Order: sequence, then structure tokens, then C-alpha cells
Amino acid sequence: MHTYRTLAKLTLTALLVASPAAPADNPFGVWWRGGPNAAELKRKCPWIQGVFAAIRWGDLEPAPGRYDWEMFDATFARYARAGLHIQYMVWAGPDSPRWIYEAGVPEVKTTPTLNPRGKPHNWTYPFYLDANYKRFYHRMLGAVARHVDTLPKDVREKVICVQTAEGTTGDEGGYKGSPLDQRYVLPEEQWREFKFEAWRLFDKLYRDKKPPIHVLTNSGNSGQYVEWLLQNMPHWWRKAGNPGHGYQLNNEKNMLAIFDPLVNHPESGVFIRVRSEMDEMFKGWFQEAPVWNMYWLNLWGLHFGLDIFQHQTEAFADPAHHEGFVFYSRYGGRKDAATSPGAFCALRDGLDAADLERFPAIQYGAGTFRGGGQEGLKRTLNIAAAFAPYGTVQGDPEKAMTLVMQNRDAKRMNDVGWNIEAGNYQRYLTQIDPNGSSRGYWRVGPQDQPYGRFARGFDAASGKNAMYFDIADRFFGGKPLDSAYPVTVRVVYFDSDSGSWALKYDANGGKEKTAIAVQNSDTGRWKEVTVKLADAYLGNRGQRGADLVLMNTSKRNTLFHMIEVRRR
Repeated sequence: MHTYRTLAKLTLTALLVASPAAPADNPFGVWWRGGPNAAELKRKCPWIQGVFAAIRWGDLEPAPGRYDWEMFDATFARYARAGLHIQYMVWAGPDSPRWIYEAGVPEVKTTPTLNPRGKPHNWTYPFYLDANYKRFYHRMLGAVARHVDTLPKDVREKVICVQTAEGTTGDEGGYKGSPLDQRYVLPEEQWREFKFEAWRLFDKLYRDKKPPIHVLTNSGNSGQYVEWLLQNMPHWWRKAGNPGHGYQLNNEKNMLAIFDPLVNHPESGVFIRVRSEMDEMFKGWFQEAPVWNMYWLNLWGLHFGLDIFQHQTEAFADPAHHEGFVFYSRYGGRKDAATSPGAFCALRDGLDAADLERFPAIQYGAGTFRGGGQEGLKRTLNIAAAFAPYGTVQGDPEKAMTLVMQNRDAKRMNDVGWNIEAGNYQRYLTQIDPNGSSRGYWRVGPQDQPYGRFARGFDAASGKNAMYFDIADRFFGGKPLDSAYPVTVRVVYFDSDSGSWALKYDANGGKEKTAIAVQNSDTGRWKEVTVKLADAYLGNRGQRGADLVLMNTSKRNTLFHMIEVRRR
């Protein structure tokens, strides 16, 4: 059996009907940055699993040693009643109480800095290395850790994580900007020791709590604290900043190299959980195609391994964004292929200008990242021009060659980056030889459907008429499925060009049995087909060792967004 349906912009009602609630034992997936009306938001978006509760130290301890727990308790109770798991953090730094300065802690002014929306921070900071400050700060941390255990049982059970915040919010640094008075500069070694002393205290305060409260910390955008944490707090959860703020950001491969062994493939078999947040929907690149960008940002988060992906309320307001969140709720935190409800491969070609093998200097230019004058910029433009017939554009080429914080400020979308993840976004379903068997396409179809930011498809003129896919062996417990139970395969394709194609699979009745044959009808819209396979063997017996094959059955080029395998 199979069904077709055009994936038009879905209404909120339809999404709620289709939205599976995440299992009770899986708190991971889409989280909320917090705010009022928690119960209403959870009702409208049942796939939101948790909430980030930020408490300002200045509000919590208005006078030395006198704590006001009313707002703390009410906030936690409101979130728990809505059915949300809770991660909390006490903001110190610029949110420290004013009385600490009256008690002798030096107040630090810094060079002007702007918040993400381009407005001045106007913050001042304590001098963190001051002995009195450390004493006050540590005393507050202890009081909070003790108080959280006095919460009502039904509230306390929802509290699963506390994030450290030694400096500005959850960032790794102490100041935004540089101190105007050089006496208050934070030498790196002394700042590290300040952080590590606070981290040792967090470990002591939360190590034996029941039910557990996991400690989450920022290991640094350059991974500067990774080794210390591995040696001293290997079980702690982590914050990964930039991967949540955008996909295809420069040098994201470096961040993936740091986190992948911890959050996706740990030697110990114990996954370190990782979170990030998205709060830059107002940026120009995002606003160019919001539905595309939110959806693909969710796919990137799953590929990266973000267990907790936090969004502001505005992200949930548009029902056109919800499909990506529903998809995230299905796979968020599912790090073991054997227990994942499905496997997917979202098809894309990431053009990485740092790849000198794929893009030889003799053909595209020998520029380097942020070096050699304009040569690096020329190289990215040359690559974009070579793929322009397939949809590539460098909308803000100068920002495409900047460090990641400036890269995030691009006014338009860029299709070429530097040291970016180059392949598909996937979980447990891998395309075999993507560039050798298919062609990448960009900006495909209407922007009211989420899929078209990237695609892959046939290229009949080059003899690329079949796309091969391998399901991870562990997905079926290290052996073929052998018809043990039915699986469903979902294919999202672009209905254009009057092409035709077939989905084939490794079946007990044949190594490349046809599951379905499709004739496109040239609507210019994305569609999907789903087919239930009752006799799937899936033991890598197809061509090139494939379990699934998308086969061109015409001389036209059909484009595809995703192939997904789901089980009961």
C-alpha cells in the first residue's frame, strides 16, 4: 500500500493531530527558552519537551544572605504543571546584585559592545577574581543547590539539569568587551582557575542528588576546556553554542570534531548530552527564507547531535515552522540506532571551499580563509559560479568569509562556506557515494514548503541515474531485518519535469524489488510518497551494498529531499 499527498503549508490543527508525543523516558528534543503562558504553549505545541529557566542573582538575593525564593518557586511550579522538563541557570556577572559593590567588590566597566539585535549592552561586571566576590558567589550557589531539593515532589522530578554561568550568561568569557581599567583584566590562567574552582563546587553540590540533576557547562567555542572536563568531569553535559545559531557556518567541522566523539560515538557507550539555542531569527540570512531556514536548522541540529535545542517563543508562533520541530521531537536524543524510531537521510551538497581536493586551486583559485587578500573570497565566488546552473548563490559573499560570529550576521544566504560539513544531514541512513551517484541542487521550489533549501537528484546527462542508501547495521540489531516486522519508507521528492522514478529495496523476494514506481505530474511542488514494506530483508544485498535505491526510470532528472525509514 502507498499514499501520496502534497506537502502544502500545514495548519496548526493538522500538525497537532499528527504530532506524536515524545516518550516519557525521553526528555530530549525541542525545548523552549521560557516565558509566560507555559501551559498554553505546551497545549499548542505538545512536542516541546522542556524549558530553560534563567534566574538573575540580583533578583534571587536582594540583600546579603537574604533570599527571595517566591519567583524561583513560582517559575518552576508553572513549568512543571505544564509538563515541561526544566533546565535552570542563575545568571551572575552583569546580573549580580548591586550590594556586592557596596561590600567592596570592584565594579568593572568595559568597552562598548552590542547585543545580537545591535543595541548596546550597557552592562557592568564584578571583578571575578576578588576574594569577596568568590565568597558571595559560592555562597549563593550552595543556597540554590540546597533549595531546589525543597521543591514539591512533582516539581522537583521535572528538574533535570543545571547550567553553570561563571561570567556573562552561559558564555565562556567573563566580560563583553574589554575592561577600561587594566587592573581588572582577567589573565587566562587565573580565569581558568576561577572557573574550575566554581565547577568543582558544582560537582560537589550536585553529584549525589536524587533524582539526578545533571550539570551542564560551556566547554568553549574553540574547545579550550574539553580536556580538563574529560579529566575531571567526564559525565557533565555540554553547551554547544554556534551549532544552534545557524547551519553551514564557517569552521563548523572543527566544532563537530570536538563534540562528535562525546555526543554521538562515545567510547564508553555513555552519551554526553549537549544543548544549544537559536535566538537569531531576525538576522537577514534567516529572514530571506524563514521556512527553509528553520527546517534545515533543525535537521542540522539532529545531524550534529544536539539533544536539547532551545528556541524562543517567536519560533513556535508560525505553524509553517512546526514540521521541523515535529521531526526533531521524533529523533532528538535518540543516539542508539538500535532503539531509534527511524532513520533518515536529508539530501544536500555542502560546498566547502576549504576542500582543495574537490575544488583544486588550479581551477578555483588558491585562496585561504581570511588570508591572502581577496583570494579566498574569489575562490568562494568561483565555486558558487561553477554550481550556479544548479541554484547556488552567494548572497553576502564578504560575510561568507568571516569568523563565525560575523558569519552569523550575513544579510543573505550563502551556498559556499569554509570548513563546513559537506554531506547530507542524516541519522542511521547513509547515501553511498553521494557525489558520484547524484547531483546537488540548491534553492528548489517554493519557500512556503520547508524542503527546498538543498536537494540531490539524478543527472541523466552524466549517467547518474541511481542513488544508493545503506541503513546502519545496528538499526536492526546487527543483522538483517529479514521480515521480522514491517517498516515504512517515506520519500520526499520534487514533482517537476515529468520524470519518473522507482524505489527499490532489498527484499526477501528479491535483492532490488520495486516498492513503488512514481510518475511525476509537474506541479512544481514538493510531494511525498510512503510505502509499507512487509517483506524487507535489508541486508545490504543491493547494488553497491545498498538496502534502498532510488532509480531513475526516465531521461528526466527528479530531485529529492529525504528518504526516511520508520518502524513501529
